[in-house]
Amino acid sequence: MSESQAQPARSPVHEFDYITDPGLLADCHARYWELKETAPPVFWTNAHGGHWICNTGSSVQHVVRHPEIFSSRYLSIPPNPNQPKMIPEMLDPPEHRPYRQMLRPFFESKAIEPLEARVTDWTDRLLGEIADKGECEFVAAIASRLPVAVFMELFGFPMEKFDEFRHLVVGFFSARASPEERNALAQRILGHIAELIQARMAEPQDDMISKIIVSEVDGRRMSFEELMSIGFLMFLAGLDTVTNAMSFGMRHLAHDEPLRRRAIDDPAVIPDLVEELLRRYAFVATPRHVVEDVELEGAQLRAGDSILAPLPLVGWDEALNPDPATVSVERQFYRHAAFGSGIHTCLGLHLARMELIIFYRAWFGRIGHFRQIDKGDATCRGGSVMALESLHLAWE
Repeated sequence: MSESQAQPARSPVHEFDYITDPGLLADCHARYWELKETAPPVFWTNAHGGHWICNTGSSVQHVVRHPEIFSSRYLSIPPNPNQPKMIPEMLDPPEHRPYRQMLRPFFESKAIEPLEARVTDWTDRLLGEIADKGECEFVAAIASRLPVAVFMELFGFPMEKFDEFRHLVVGFFSARASPEERNALAQRILGHIAELIQARMAEPQDDMISKIIVSEVDGRRMSFEELMSIGFLMFLAGLDTVTNAMSFGMRHLAHDEPLRRRAIDDPAVIPDLVEELLRRYAFVATPRHVVEDVELEGAQLRAGDSILAPLPLVGWDEALNPDPATVSVERQFYRHAAFGSGIHTCLGLHLARMELIIFYRAWFGRIGHFRQIDKGDATCRGGSVMALESLHLAWE
């Protein structure tokens, strides 16, 4: 059998590297928007061993809502069988459901309401450190610090480790970290998680990890390995999500004076502002593993293929959001998938929204108008979770 018979050609082909594409690194949202306008609805790229890319909101939604066809067992492209398993994100039905049911109560609105005062305190403290300076590198000063503080307090980590944790987070998510460096940082993070779990097993306290330890899945207590897996997922998801949403939102606001004025004059609009910025600047491109042959918007996908589903495309779908390029708080509905869609919708979405709303209210109440200043390093990070590497802001 020839190679072409063993591995039929994939089409249509449109070359794009979701990690290192130069346009992506310059402005990830502008580059994905360009793809949306110029590439086929679903296309094959030969980058990273070859994989499919969804290029419409409808194809993205189909992929993330059909885990029986598009599996989460490998959350990387190319697939990495040795990737540490993150529960429940890397589980498919029916294994996924009991873990999700166990975790859901910890993240419901009523469960995170008591955190509001502490999130407000942390926000005020961080803004107090930069308000009189007239400028800051926002990602380092605020966006990468606030979620770390909130996560540590929620989960149960001692706050005296704040600076160490922030260093680990910044290093782990840096686009400049080599695979070896990132793995070493992951092992240090796992070490902290293991230490905390062991401490709470010996002496429970009133924090989330103590409660998760004694929770049951399918009528049994979870193993240490399961607890580690859940802890690692929460560490990654809880810290990077809010950092990226805040950074991309502030970058837009730095160039949108009317919207800033609206938020300053009418703080009641801020929840809608948060939702609209999430819609316009979603930042996750989630990998999936195709488990059976299937047709998707004219493309013939085969079992064993990988596919990337960029979540921003849902919010950019004209059928869901008229004039999707425009950022407006006058929309009747804010339809997007910034927190995912289907069974893997982000459990922490209520907490993330709370952090963002509190932050914007505090920023506009204390600092008001601001602008972006160019220091030559405002590049984006590509990959499955896109980010701004830096954002220099100034104000009067």
